[in-house]
Amino acid sequence: MGLVVISPLALPALDGNGKDWQRIGDIAQAYGAVSALLSGLAVVGVAASLVLQAREAKAARVQNTRLMHMEFTKQAMENPEYLDCWGGPDASRTVLLRRQHMYVNLVVSHWEMWFELGDLTEQWLASMCDEIFAGEIGRSFWARTREARISTASTRRMKHFNQIIDARYEAALSTPPRSEPALPDLRVPGVVPPRAADQDQS
Repeated sequence: MGLVVISPLALPALDGNGKDWQRIGDIAQAYGAVSALLSGLAVVGVAASLVLQAREAKAARVQNTRLMHMEFTKQAMENPEYLDCWGGPDASRTVLLRRQHMYVNLVVSHWEMWFELGDLTEQWLASMCDEIFAGEIGRSFWARTREARISTASTRRMKHFNQIIDARYEAALSTPPRSEPALPDLRVPGVVPPRAADQDQS
């Protein structure tokens, strides 16, 4: 910026003796073209900054909305009496299954925000879907919600997001879900052994 400001003072020196005003005028016109280029670059920089600020503001709004949704869901998962507030009694699902579906919904919603921000690649999303749909809980969740999610996608990117998930769901149906029991605690470092109360409830 300093060079741009003081460069007109150097115009006479560029002419040699500084007395050929026609040549100085030509040099000034060339300088004007450079100045216009710099001004254009500055405008582009400002526009890019505004786009980034708008994106960050949108991400912040989405994050706040997700946090509120997560808090409401957490309360329903911890208090079974609130489950009926989310669609009424459901004889086709136990309380445990409804809690599990709500948890998977939180996971998928997190993926959705991540994907919308451009930080989640299609390959990584597909890989995580394969993990979720390897079990029965993930499959039953998507079977219940796929039509609503696909039909209510408001942007092209969200439609693409749901299409990727649905494609991995369809691919998962070609193999039976995992049915082997969870591995027992073999005193692996970092694994917390179950409490006696938990064992009694199981």
